[in-house]
Amino acid sequence: MIVKTEAELNVARMFCNEPFRYFSISEIAEKAGISRTWAYRILDKFRKFNMLTEDRKSYRFDFSNIICKRLKLFFDSEFVTSSKLKEKILSVADRIIYECKPVSVVLVGSVAVGKERKTSDIDFLVISGTKQVPLLKENVNAILMNKNEFEKKYLKGDDFIISSLSFGRIIYDKEYFIRFYEKPLPAFSNEVIQERIDYCRKLRNRIVHLTRSDMDSAREELLNLALQCARIILLKNRVVPPTKHEIASAVRKLDKDIAKLLDDLMKNERIDKKRIIECLRICEKVI
Repeated sequence: MIVKTEAELNVARMFCNEPFRYFSISEIAEKAGISRTWAYRILDKFRKFNMLTEDRKSYRFDFSNIICKRLKLFFDSEFVTSSKLKEKILSVADRIIYECKPVSVVLVGSVAVGKERKTSDIDFLVISGTKQVPLLKENVNAILMNKNEFEKKYLKGDDFIISSLSFGRIIYDKEYFIRFYEKPLPAFSNEVIQERIDYCRKLRNRIVHLTRSDMDSAREELLNLALQCARIILLKNRVVPPTKHEIASAVRKLDKDIAKLLDDLMKNERIDKKRIIECLRICEKVI
C-alpha cells in the first residue's frame, strides 16, 4: 500500500482537497501537522511513484497518475460519508443517477466544503445527455449540462465550472470529470467577467423597480447583486470565488466597501428604500 501512515494520509488528503494548488514544504508541514523533515520524506515517497508535479519548490498531485485519481475519489467519498447530510446527499445522488444516467455527479457549493448552514441548499453539478431535471427534495438543486456545454464553459473560464473543479466532491464519475484535474485551471476570460457585469446592470435596474412595489424582493435581490459584484472583483483578480458565506472575507482585501455591504446584508436586517439606494451606489462602482 502506497499511503500507509496517518501523516501520509494527511498530506494526500491536503493535495486532493485543493487539487490545483501548489504547496510549499512549510505549508505541507503546517497543514499536515508534521516536521519539514518528515514532509520531505513523504514527498520523496510520492515522487518515486510519479505522483507529484513541482513548480519552484512547491508541489501538488499529478492527476494524470492513476494513484492520484483514485485517492481523489477516495477522499471525496470519505468527505461525503462523514457529512451530517450524508443520507440526504446519497439519496438525491442515487435518484439523479437512476433518472439522468449521467457521466458525472459532483457535490458543489457550501456543502461540498463543509461550510453549510441550516438554510443552505445542497447543490449538484450533473453532466448528462438529458435535460430533464428530476423532481428533487426541498433545498436541493441540480445544475444539468451535457459534455459539450461543460467543455465550452471550461474553455471559456466559467467561474462556476472552475469553482466546481476546485472545491467539488465527486460522487459518481465515468472517468470524465476526473480527467479535468490533469490540466491546469483555465483563466477567467474577459467574456465571463463581462457577462457578470451585464447581468448585474440588469439586476440593478430590477431592484430600482422593485423598491416601488416589493421591498422584500428588493432586499433579496440586493444581496444577490452584492454577491455578484464581489464575484466580479475576485474574477478580475484571478481568485476563485468561494461559497456565499465566505465571499465577504475573500473580497475584503480587494474592496472593503463591498465586503462591509455583504456583512450588513447577511444579517438579514430590514433596510429602507434610502439605504437600498445607498447600497446600489456602492455596487455601481464595480459594474
